[in-house]
Amino acid sequence: MTYLKTFIFLFVSLLIFSCGTQEKQKLYIYNWTDYISPDLLRKFEDLNDCTIVYDTYDSNENMLTKVMHTQASYDIVFPSGDHVVFMIQKNLIEKLDKSKIPNYNNLSKSIMNKVSEYDSGAQYSIPYFWGTTGLIYNKRDIPEEKMKNVSWNILADKTFFNKNVVTMLDDARSVVGAALIYSGYSLNDMSPEALSKAKTALLEWDKNVSQYDSDSYKNEIQDGTTWLAQAYNGDALQVISQNEEVGFVLPVEGAELWIDSFVILKNAENKDLAYKFIDFMLDAENAKENADYVQYAVPNDAAFTLLDAETKNDTIKYPSDKYLMKCSILKNVGEEITELNKIWEEIRNN
Repeated sequence: MTYLKTFIFLFVSLLIFSCGTQEKQKLYIYNWTDYISPDLLRKFEDLNDCTIVYDTYDSNENMLTKVMHTQASYDIVFPSGDHVVFMIQKNLIEKLDKSKIPNYNNLSKSIMNKVSEYDSGAQYSIPYFWGTTGLIYNKRDIPEEKMKNVSWNILADKTFFNKNVVTMLDDARSVVGAALIYSGYSLNDMSPEALSKAKTALLEWDKNVSQYDSDSYKNEIQDGTTWLAQAYNGDALQVISQNEEVGFVLPVEGAELWIDSFVILKNAENKDLAYKFIDFMLDAENAKENADYVQYAVPNDAAFTLLDAETKNDTIKYPSDKYLMKCSILKNVGEEITELNKIWEEIRNN
């Protein structure tokens, strides 16, 4: 009887251990809100017999804080260019083995040249989407005529005073960057003179700004709670596709040109699966499907050729070369960011 009990115990233990080893691999992804096709996540899970654990953030700063100061371990995150540089400097991200990314060759050479401005040779980052930052508005409350050849300084328009109908992004570089561009400087100019002029503009704008938020404007611009908001062009296109009473413009002074990228964290537990995911997303058909869903400009030439003519000619998504000449990519400015952050905190707490 004792032998039988021992046999049963060993059999059950082996069965439990065997079942435990069959648990699916998990890929931990941390991405911007509304920034990937859910169908593609499910498709990848099915193809690789894995589970994706997916969390979202609404600013580079919030992402970085969580990555650096919590126990949460992610495999893939999607920082913007200046934060890629910071993450490289802090040894937070992996140098990429491109032999594990066969679809790397699908990427646009012109966009890769832009990437090299902050990540030489794209050693650590793979472009995911690119776009611009401008102004979304409600046509019911702001006439389209008023938004033609509009300046960033419309944010200070007395029409909006005491109405709580204007918002800006919860992003220090984008907000201060807009004021720098309006004031005639590069959004990467951290000189005392440039920041002083930007602060003057921001203090005027802040009289109308009800909140700094990178997400809620997408709903509030439609229900009339917000009339005018600083916005990413892809988010604007998502809203416009659902509501023809919403418009989007790029101010005449110029705008931020940003690139968000895939990066693999140094402490990622599933690096091989992370490489498979990046390669899966760079596949032409998958990248095209994702671009159709997200509504941002795709940095993938193979996917771009699959887009319909209307999308390719959409100047909100793909601005003219002439306008892009007035756009700049955010660059890492090192310790000089301290003065910009002081302005940001003062504006936020004003």
